[in-house]
Amino acid sequence: MNNLLEIEKLTISTANGKLLVDNSSFEIFPGEVIGIVGESGSGKTLTGKALVNAVPPNLKVNYHRYNFLGHDMQQLSKEEKTKLIAQEIGFIPQNTGAFLHPLLKIKNQIIDAYCYHLKQSKQQAYHKAEEILEAIGFTNPQHILNSYPWELSGGMKQRVNIAIAMMLDPKLLIADEPTTALDSVTQKQVISLLQQINQEKNISIIFISHDLRLVKYFAHRILVMSLGKIVEEGQTKSIFTNPQHEYTKTLLKAIPHLPSH
Repeated sequence: MNNLLEIEKLTISTANGKLLVDNSSFEIFPGEVIGIVGESGSGKTLTGKALVNAVPPNLKVNYHRYNFLGHDMQQLSKEEKTKLIAQEIGFIPQNTGAFLHPLLKIKNQIIDAYCYHLKQSKQQAYHKAEEILEAIGFTNPQHILNSYPWELSGGMKQRVNIAIAMMLDPKLLIADEPTTALDSVTQKQVISLLQQINQEKNISIIFISHDLRLVKYFAHRILVMSLGKIVEEGQTKSIFTNPQHEYTKTLLKAIPHLPSH
């Protein structure tokens, strides 16, 4: 099976040469969910942002190979690369409040990219947004589209972010700590929604998280990052039952266990 995405020797560094991501290499296949786990500062979020050209401009990004959907991204012009990423990779941020503009209605934030990239009318984009919002659990999508972000709960805003990422029918979703600051019930709802998207639409997902409990029940394969390096990679079951790296063992030991009854 041909891979959807292939990254070889991704390096992200500061202006003075400090390595934040150090020669990371991985791939993802169509319909696959991979989890990237690690503590804060491990490089997992920067890795996800590098795939969508969202790394802060003061950092330097290099890779030996970046292939996506059969395209050598290094051979594309800046405009071609930007267009391909915008149309085929959806990015779900961890900070829902900061990502949505507080003074713009949801409809104005969800349809712009659809109109711009697919050259569709606002009416067509509005109907598409209604369909997606309904598909991800909103019973009154018209009300949501005409709401401001400050009128929505944290879980609702995160589902809106997922809808924005889904508007162009991407082949890959990158979810960066998508359940941060959500209560446990809403966390489960978001995870179930992403599972549904993966299974029904065969969309590949990169799920970035520090919470191994969430990743365990969602990802097919896990990359463990520490200090900018991928220290272990394997099938989810193997990582949990037979971890090889000491850092992975430490992360697993830190998972709180519910008392037995």
